[in-house]
Amino acid sequence: MRNVAKAKLGANKSMEVPVTALGGYVPSSGVGSVSLNVVVTNPDAPGFITVYACGTLTQVSSVNYVAGQTVANAVIAPVSANGTVCFYSLAATDLVVDINGWIAAGSGFHGADPARVLDTRPGQSTNAIRHVPKAKIGGGNVLEVQVTDLPGAVPASGVSAVSLNVTATNTEAGGFITVFACGTMEEVSSLNFDTDATVANAVLAPVSASGTICLYANQRTDVIVDINGWIAD
Repeated sequence: MRNVAKAKLGANKSMEVPVTALGGYVPSSGVGSVSLNVVVTNPDAPGFITVYACGTLTQVSSVNYVAGQTVANAVIAPVSANGTVCFYSLAATDLVVDINGWIAAGSGFHGADPARVLDTRPGQSTNAIRHVPKAKIGGGNVLEVQVTDLPGAVPASGVSAVSLNVTATNTEAGGFITVFACGTMEEVSSLNFDTDATVANAVLAPVSASGTICLYANQRTDVIVDINGWIAD
């Protein structure tokens, strides 16, 4: 639908793409966010894609990749006042972007430019909003984190769920992560991973009465959580 340069998105470069007025799919006005499937293919080196509303860029991951990989992730992205979305890549790569829906401005979903909530890796993501123990989760080590009252992203009250990008990295064995509202946990997968992998997935997670979520992994892994929106009560 959109004609873009038939060339890789360059390393440390951003590309701006209009995502409103897509005939039969997205109207020309009244759009707050769009639901996308973002595919990375033929990347030159390991890295990540950040999908954001074309303002200030915060280097957080919407899709993670390694050299030569083809990998996709679902992304809910806020649109700019001009009806555009921007795509930043750490390494040079081809991109394929498909749209599967849109969310009206002023609806129950409130999109936000992606921001890093937490990172369990030692010495990494010093800009994360929440400071957590620099230790892998796994087994009995369930991590609880406050996801309401995130400055510029999520208010302190009136939040029923949050839209996250959850990344497992430095995994010690194949397994899964479950994101839940910190009550009774069912062992279901929000994200699956292999040994020594870095893999991400989009997660809509309900929050607890105190505004927290919990992250459980059945195998030891570091975890990175970025936020891109929230859903009102």
